[in-house]
Amino acid sequence: MQPFPWSYSSLNTFATCPAQYHALKVTKTAADVKGEAARYGDYVHKQFENRQRDGTPLPADLAHHEEYMQVLAGLPGERLIEGKLAIDRTLQPCKFFDRYVWARGIIDFAAIDGDTAQIVDYKTGKRLPTPDQMKLCSLLVFATYKQVKKCSCTYYMTQLPEGQRLVTHSFHREESAKLWQKFVPNLVQYVEAFHTDIWQERQSGLCRGWCPVKQCAYWTPKPNA
Repeated sequence: MQPFPWSYSSLNTFATCPAQYHALKVTKTAADVKGEAARYGDYVHKQFENRQRDGTPLPADLAHHEEYMQVLAGLPGERLIEGKLAIDRTLQPCKFFDRYVWARGIIDFAAIDGDTAQIVDYKTGKRLPTPDQMKLCSLLVFATYKQVKKCSCTYYMTQLPEGQRLVTHSFHREESAKLWQKFVPNLVQYVEAFHTDIWQERQSGLCRGWCPVKQCAYWTPKPNA
């Protein structure tokens, strides 16, 4: 079987447990039901999208984010709002659902101004994320916008107190080969799994009732269930 196109989240699912990825994405014998936190994240993203795309006022429960929304709205350059970027196996840009698409990403917000891109990802959890997702976003921007030499990336942590919400990283075009190395080991295993049809069960904290693949040898009910 030919490997499916991948995104940051799908490759992360595979790296956590290939068997879970196989059940969710390949055979679709399991479904990942969104919990309350995930549904809230979708809600926040949609409200921010509407604010940036159409100027729709934020609802009362999110009004305290308006100041940052104004900052983003004032950035110069071409704006991406829920921007869908994709590349093929030669790392060249292609359409999101192109026949030969290899990697995809949806960027919450970006402003492309000359040789600099400002990229923002909205996060509704309190746990600080790694820079890895921003590395892939930057690589997709570098592939799509050949003039961009630097990506200034920001995680906007909506649940943290004001003054702690901005987590920033910067990446440069000349770092691209190094940035790709973060993903290569998992991608080698990813491609091999499709070619061999061997999907390893990998134990993690998700096995304690959080994973929807109940037929796995490592699955156990939630402690308080």
